[in-house]
Amino acid sequence: MRFGFFTFLILNAAVLGAQSGHLAVGAANTAVAAPATVQASDGVYDKFVLILWESADKGNQYRLFRATSAAGASLLELTQGWQKSTWFCDYSAEKGKDYFYAIMASDGRSSSAISRFDKGFLRKDDKVAQDETLSSTFPDRYTAGKQLFALVSELGADTSVFSAGNTVALRIGLQNIFDEPAPQTDLRVYLSKDAVWHFDDTLLTTRSFSGFPANSRAALSEPVPLPAEVLPGEYYLLVVAAPEGNIQNAKTGVMPITISNR
Repeated sequence: MRFGFFTFLILNAAVLGAQSGHLAVGAANTAVAAPATVQASDGVYDKFVLILWESADKGNQYRLFRATSAAGASLLELTQGWQKSTWFCDYSAEKGKDYFYAIMASDGRSSSAISRFDKGFLRKDDKVAQDETLSSTFPDRYTAGKQLFALVSELGADTSVFSAGNTVALRIGLQNIFDEPAPQTDLRVYLSKDAVWHFDDTLLTTRSFSGFPANSRAALSEPVPLPAEVLPGEYYLLVVAAPEGNIQNAKTGVMPITISNR
């Protein structure tokens, strides 16, 4: 299943301005840092370029840009506004062309400068490529036959404010971007004080899926009970999609929530 054609927003690179491989957008608030690591697949796939990036410091939503050179020439936005997930498949890439991808992060109030660019391209022949550069940063290795599992593409709820002990009716969007069924994906929902998963985050619920179809999407409605003893404050619900239970190789979806006094 294809994602369809993306509507491109053409940005003027002269307005953005290039400095040492980074682009500053207007008077961007540098309190939000762009992702430090951006990796685009080098000939791994013949239908799309897979772009992955690490969560940004203080940012939890992202926009992806593509250029025709590492200096930011002919810069296009591939995302349609801000997205929560830290991956993207560029189905509009053409064989025989090199592309350069960069990410902008935001906390919902201010945005970062654009990250450094990373080159990516489609598979140029029928050989199966293994992108060691990509796998060295993201240990699950997005290559043929390696760690196939569903990714969290969207999180949502009817409200973001809850009382301790409430149940969150969490909507979870899942997607298998691979051409093979995912053998098993464990979904674990955590309550966290920041947007990054840690071993001491509170596990709220767990579900497992097997045989998730290739190139498919699914939408789940999952009741998630909040702890009765949690203190009021700002928190995050983290949905961790772990391949075959291996949480060290997981990708995470994040939704900020507020827990108020009863």
